[in-house]
Amino acid sequence: MRPSLRFLTKSPTPTPNYPGHTPLTFSQNALLAVGSGIVGVWTSRGDLVASLSESTSSTFLPSLHEKMTINPEGRQILRDKPNITSESLRGLESLKRGTLGREYWEWLKDGDVGPDTRADVQYIDSPTLAYTMLRYRQTHDLYHTLFSLPPTLPHELSLKVLEFSNMSLPVAALSSVFGPFRLKRRETWMRDWVPWALRTGRQGRSLVGVYWEKRWDQGIGELRRELGVERNNQLGVESRWGGYRKIREKERDLRKKGEWVDEPEEW
Repeated sequence: MRPSLRFLTKSPTPTPNYPGHTPLTFSQNALLAVGSGIVGVWTSRGDLVASLSESTSSTFLPSLHEKMTINPEGRQILRDKPNITSESLRGLESLKRGTLGREYWEWLKDGDVGPDTRADVQYIDSPTLAYTMLRYRQTHDLYHTLFSLPPTLPHELSLKVLEFSNMSLPVAALSSVFGPFRLKRRETWMRDWVPWALRTGRQGRSLVGVYWEKRWDQGIGELRRELGVERNNQLGVESRWGGYRKIREKERDLRKKGEWVDEPEEW
């Protein structure tokens, strides 16, 4: 349940700019940022992290939107405004293993999660920027799929570091700084995942501008090469992180059986 701050001011409430929009005054927005930041980043509560990202959106969202406009694929997304929902994913389970769409479907199934659980945008005034934020939220799990990262805390934090490096998101930066204090193997995680995430995010193409829905039947390895990114192939990482190892081993097994359509990548 998203926090409500209407009671904090007697000022007239501005008119909503789109369905579901909750306009905030400056003081309401500031309090939302502080409150959701303190609790949300430390606890990783999804609703509070979402509120924090919206209340601080003026510091990064225009730049993120600009990243989407610098290539034809991103501009097409902004024109079409695709919406990733369970309904829109129908048929992905029938694609061949090794394609983006099928591996995304498998990731959602194995993690017992779905695209409909992402919070709607509520506090961003601009309808255009509100969609940019929604697009980032809805494609986050596709980044997990792209890099073979399971939905566990260490790998979620690894992806936050990558997102910060790739998109300069303040919330991702805060999660990257404070989130690791919750890890039992913090030093190992920092050695194994942070350098890879910073390098990959910096070198790769902006992920928010990828039209994923038009690439469902593309080989996921081919897609990684096109985007200029690669998974964490550092020596010893798989042996130290069981969830990551399980995904990679399943892929190898499917390759041996000839059931993986994508060309082999470097291991």
